[in-house]
Amino acid sequence: MKRKDILSYNKRALSITRYFMILVLGCISFVSRGQLQLDFDDQNFNIVKWQGNTSNFKINANGQLQLSAPAAGESSIYTKYKVPKDSIQADLYFKLQFAPSGDNFAKIYLFTDNIIESNANGFYLKLGENGSNDAIQVWKLNNGVSQLMASGNMGGISGDPADARVRFKIYRDGMWLMATDYSGNTIYEDDLEFVDQGFSLQDSMYFGLYCKYTATRTDKFFFDDISIKTIEKDTSAPKVLSAEVIDDHQIKLTLSEVPEATSAQNVSNFTVDNLLGNPDNIIYASAKPQEVSLFYNTKSIQSGINYTLNIKNLKDKSNNQVAHQISFVYAAKPKKGELVITEILTDPYIGGDDFVEIYNRSTSFIKLDSLIIKNAQKSESKVINTSAILYPGKYLAISKNTGFLKTTYNTPDTAAFLEAILPSLNVDGANVSLISNQNGQAITLDSFDYTESMHFELLDFTKGVSLERISLSGSTNDANNWHSASSQVKYATPGYKNSNLSSGNPNTNEILKPDKKVFTPDGDSVDDFVLLQYNLPKPGYLATIKIYDTEGFPVHDLTNNFLLGTEGNIKWDGIDAEGNIVKMGMYIVYSKLFHTDGDIIESKHVVVAAQKF
Repeated sequence: MKRKDILSYNKRALSITRYFMILVLGCISFVSRGQLQLDFDDQNFNIVKWQGNTSNFKINANGQLQLSAPAAGESSIYTKYKVPKDSIQADLYFKLQFAPSGDNFAKIYLFTDNIIESNANGFYLKLGENGSNDAIQVWKLNNGVSQLMASGNMGGISGDPADARVRFKIYRDGMWLMATDYSGNTIYEDDLEFVDQGFSLQDSMYFGLYCKYTATRTDKFFFDDISIKTIEKDTSAPKVLSAEVIDDHQIKLTLSEVPEATSAQNVSNFTVDNLLGNPDNIIYASAKPQEVSLFYNTKSIQSGINYTLNIKNLKDKSNNQVAHQISFVYAAKPKKGELVITEILTDPYIGGDDFVEIYNRSTSFIKLDSLIIKNAQKSESKVINTSAILYPGKYLAISKNTGFLKTTYNTPDTAAFLEAILPSLNVDGANVSLISNQNGQAITLDSFDYTESMHFELLDFTKGVSLERISLSGSTNDANNWHSASSQVKYATPGYKNSNLSSGNPNTNEILKPDKKVFTPDGDSVDDFVLLQYNLPKPGYLATIKIYDTEGFPVHDLTNNFLLGTEGNIKWDGIDAEGNIVKMGMYIVYSKLFHTDGDIIESKHVVVAAQKF
């Protein structure tokens, strides 16, 4: 052999040797792990060697193994793997996008020594049968003969879709434990257990999937997150994932795993701050093993307080425990007057939609899940489907197109929005009512009869301009309590503080007094009006208010025998009797309040109509 040929031969031999070394090392690694791990996230169907009807399966865009058969029939695939030598944990997820039946069902072969079931020994799961009691069933194969070993929750997979996340722990003494989460998440609940006295497995076995389907179900089988491995030592402690306040005496806890029962029932293991302390008693039932209910019989949980629950000594069956804490609030259903309407837009720009803004003027956290918005004029109502909570002193703008509001009005990051369909609102006027459905009873929280004439008279247009509430404490249906939004905020403030907001608290030292001495009625919606704030000792006063110039000539009759409440505002927007804006200068506001019992209150105040330069 020539030297050149010898060198070429040696290179090929070295290459082949390296290949076999890599293959052997790969096999050794696979054997040493003794596990099967398939999550399909890498979109690689051939990460393992499949046998069977491989062309009838695919990996979809969601990283799931999916049946993709051309017509009705049966399809199966198998792959061989090294079985763990110690006790085994098997995990998997499946979804059948239909209600299973005798014609549409699946089998998952966890362990089988032959790809032909009639000749096989091993175990498989059956998913689906005729009737409404479909359950996850564990079957044993003995020389091709099937024996039902146990069934999970009856009806657990009878719905459409039928899906679950399943975890088996299989011990070498033949004990099988199955836990499931029928929502497809990972909050497992014990579902079945049995003992197989003759349990044994070969070192290597097949994992397989079998689907039987009609023509309409050829792509409705999904599998994912398949793992068969040695049971790992449990080192994670149970934690409280959520704390939901049911009412002012009960808190429902959801745990990350099933706890040891006595630790879950020990009241000293749960302590809440803000004077609540330990619960009076606890209800923990095996039927819902990851739920714990704390009851405070002698104390009340208050809305409007941020609580912290401290947890200690809560153990699982492996004695794992960790001290931790979780925060929660009590969101109550709203009472009349706690939620008020603070802004509406009924004539949006092209491409936009109406919005209604609400405000929580209470000290409570308010649950909005029962809220209804109604146009009483049209008897049209829309239920707002949300789990949102509105905190004290916060605004919320509700609209079908919240994205348009954010971009059109350049809202700050603090603005709050909720996307929902509103009843149709007429431009010229209608009624907007906030209604809460509580225990089958409709409670009207606030109601506003608006008209287009409430807008500032000097505006050349009102399209895209909202009406803002001036005083949060003032009457909703007082026309003096509403004004067009400022031009500086592009004529609307959805989801945050109104541009025309006033404290709404009349001066307590005088019966009636202007809220400012200088205003600028120039149409820019900044200080365009003056509020005559009143605070009366009793209801029933009639107000006559006139505006005069400094020479004593009458300019405008603001009110004539106008019935007042005990407190509120009367607005003058700088318009004279002819509907024109007044000239710059000082003006005298003369008010005469008359009560039917004979009381008369008179006052004079000077205000200045100015102009910006």
